[in-house]
Amino acid sequence: SSLRIKKKDKDKLADKNVNKKEKSEKKSSKWQTDDEKVRSNHCEFKVKYLGSVEVQESRGMEVCESAIKDLKTKSTKASTKKLRAILHVSGDGLRVVDRKTQGMLVDQVIEKVSFCAPDRNFTKGFAYISRDGTSRRWVCHGFLARRDSGERLSHAVGVAFAVCLERKQTRECEGVSGSWDEDSGAFTR
Repeated sequence: SSLRIKKKDKDKLADKNVNKKEKSEKKSSKWQTDDEKVRSNHCEFKVKYLGSVEVQESRGMEVCESAIKDLKTKSTKASTKKLRAILHVSGDGLRVVDRKTQGMLVDQVIEKVSFCAPDRNFTKGFAYISRDGTSRRWVCHGFLARRDSGERLSHAVGVAFAVCLERKQTRECEGVSGSWDEDSGAFTR
């Protein structure tokens, strides 16, 4: 009888390993399409926008996690609903649009984003830190993914970083050459 139990246990373990492998393959194929969508400026995620909070550091998972915790606590205490929004991710930037009004909540140039991370405490949590354009202070924006994981959102933003870097390197390689025209007294390309 103990032999049969062990065989059943082995079968269950084998089934679990197969399920993990299938989930991993589904995850990687979804994430692969995210790469393509970011590159073609068509990547978007349904999120709950928690808001933003000033932070003292420009990077760090702990900084992001603390900000998400603070933003979740504030929204709970104030009994305000988290805004249902769409997070658009591209090589140019991150845009957060209110799902009801279609109003722009955040329009962030990717070059100003210094760090992004999923939240280890909330699987759907995701945050990024950026430099505020007017105050020049570091601000952390917090989100809860509606259908995806914070890890997937973080991956998409990572792809956006890569796209931005590739574009910058291409511009630098092409370079800009100019010559001085004595007759007109101007530079020409």
